[in-house]
Amino acid sequence: MHRLVNIVAIMTFLVGVAVVGGWQYERLLTGGKASSLQEATVRLKREVDRRAAMVETEKTAEGWPRKVDAAWFGDAPPRNTWVTGGRPWLEIASAEQASLTDPVMRAVDDRVGAELAEFWYNPANGSVRARVPCGASDRETLRLYNRVNGSSLESLFESPKWRSASATDR
Repeated sequence: MHRLVNIVAIMTFLVGVAVVGGWQYERLLTGGKASSLQEATVRLKREVDRRAAMVETEKTAEGWPRKVDAAWFGDAPPRNTWVTGGRPWLEIASAEQASLTDPVMRAVDDRVGAELAEFWYNPANGSVRARVPCGASDRETLRLYNRVNGSSLESLFESPKWRSASATDR
């Protein structure tokens, strides 16, 4: 009986070590991917800032490039490897979204936002954001979004702060 208890204890310990090791390995992989996406987002933002300072760049009234051209980066534009799969590279914010610093849809997957781009750019204020994959929980997804984009949103679903055309007509 004593031998059976020892075998069960050892097996329980080994299963625990395997679970914790697998979890740590997944965190290590995810952390590296998050850092790569953060670097890609910073690279994209720096190029937008650089182009905003150039005389020959076509700019908005606010002084930001009207569009972002993948050719600015040569053969290797920044990519969001978490949310690829036939989606556009960059979405330009609409005039209705001019006051936003973050896209309305921040997290995407194959079912939600499959038509949305990897990155979002607002030419009214120069904001550049990377979309992230939907995680296991909203809290985890928000944490990843804030980490990758250097933001501090308190909610993944924070309501956008813009005025619609119908609100200005009143």
